[in-house]
Amino acid sequence: MPQFVTLFASLLALVCSVTTTNAPLVADEPAGDAAVLSKTRGAMILHSSFDGVVDLNLFDENGSMYTAASTKRENSQRGTHGEVTIAKDQGKFGDALQFRRKTEQVVFYQGSESGYQQKDWQGTVSIWMKLNPDEDLEPGFCDPILITQRGWDDGAFFVDFDKELPRDFRLGVFPDYKTWNPSDTGFNQIPVDQRPMVTVNQPPFSADRWTHVCYTWQNVNASDDGPGTAKLYLNGELQGTLRRPMRFTWDPKQVGIMIGVHYVGLMDDLIIFNRALDDQQIKLLYRHPTGGLR
Repeated sequence: MPQFVTLFASLLALVCSVTTTNAPLVADEPAGDAAVLSKTRGAMILHSSFDGVVDLNLFDENGSMYTAASTKRENSQRGTHGEVTIAKDQGKFGDALQFRRKTEQVVFYQGSESGYQQKDWQGTVSIWMKLNPDEDLEPGFCDPILITQRGWDDGAFFVDFDKELPRDFRLGVFPDYKTWNPSDTGFNQIPVDQRPMVTVNQPPFSADRWTHVCYTWQNVNASDDGPGTAKLYLNGELQGTLRRPMRFTWDPKQVGIMIGVHYVGLMDDLIIFNRALDDQQIKLLYRHPTGGLR
């Protein structure tokens, strides 16, 4: 009899576990949305909720946050610095990461968590931000996200705020330098419409509400040498598309996923996916009451 009771308890626990795992995030969530969110969750490879900790909640090899003196990331140390803190209960979902003032120090995660692929690479970055760029940021450029091995113009993905007021918001997808600028032309001499960037005038950022930022890429390092595609979304709406050759030669262990470079404001729910999400998935990330992935 004791063995039978033990077996029954084990089966009951297994059934409860399966039921809980497959339960929708919201009780009245439409069946179609639930299926889309399930597929979206399956593509997550990096996640930081910033709920109580700065380290990653979902990662492959190394979930630590690091601090370095500059974007060169030399002599980095694990942890954050005094101007970057957890803001309790101030996030879009739970806590948030707060950048209190501009500093040359940078915080970053290891690029081995970026999902980089040498062939036919695709992916998505999603994050929430809360700030008034024209009032909260100090003079100069600001890069809320900068992912690169070498520099902003040589194998880099970034979103940034321009230094001029009113500040534009931009997606930059700068492949290997010789790929996008083979003639070594000075950046200011390149016409704006020929730069590998998507620019948004009068972006919808505010100190009173959260703004969802999402960008995707696909066919990077294309095996057929075809062009890659990158898209920028704000609050679930497509803002612009880049289509051009995209060759990124990285050693992922030398790459930094830098966040909050010269940033002043709040951030929440940083996610990287291993595929380019479609319009429906991105809209759900924006409008779902829990972000859809918690």
